[in-house]
Amino acid sequence: MRTFGIFITALLLFLTGNVSAQFLGQMSSADALDINAGVAGGYIVFADHATAVVGSARYGFSDFVEGRGRLGYIDPDHGDGSIILGGDFKYQLWQYKQHDNPFDMALGGGVEYADFEGGSIVSFTGSVIGSIPFELKNKSVIEPYAQFHMRLQKVSGGDSDLKAGVSLGAGFSIVNFTDFTAEVQIDD
Repeated sequence: MRTFGIFITALLLFLTGNVSAQFLGQMSSADALDINAGVAGGYIVFADHATAVVGSARYGFSDFVEGRGRLGYIDPDHGDGSIILGGDFKYQLWQYKQHDNPFDMALGGGVEYADFEGGSIVSFTGSVIGSIPFELKNKSVIEPYAQFHMRLQKVSGGDSDLKAGVSLGAGFSIVNFTDFTAEVQIDD
């Protein structure tokens, strides 16, 4: 099992050479919400040539399946801003420490859309997410995560491109109802 984890980590580092970012990022770990549980939140995105504000709502459809909808506004440096929409799901394959699993792991998929001044962009994404929770002495939790995603991106009036990327982040559970998340995407 440890050899598999080392192989996946090496593969992720190898594939990060020429990638592009998702608009909305991952912004959550691999563990799925409990059935009928919901979480809402918002975050700010700072990119090389754009800034965005995004709202997110997550819902647990079953013990291992979670869905999420996101709506935001992105303001690129080179033109007018745009509304961005996204939806995704994840299926949790592994639970940390259950059946000797070394970390949480989930498979996911989603769609994103933005309509810019120069044309619209639609992307369909598939991903693998891994995370591991660490409980601190004060009972708060820090949960680092990594996501590898492949996506088919279509720009209006242009060709479709297959792209890949990696998101690295961590969630910090401060109190029962407040979490903070920080994430970096490796892209071109």
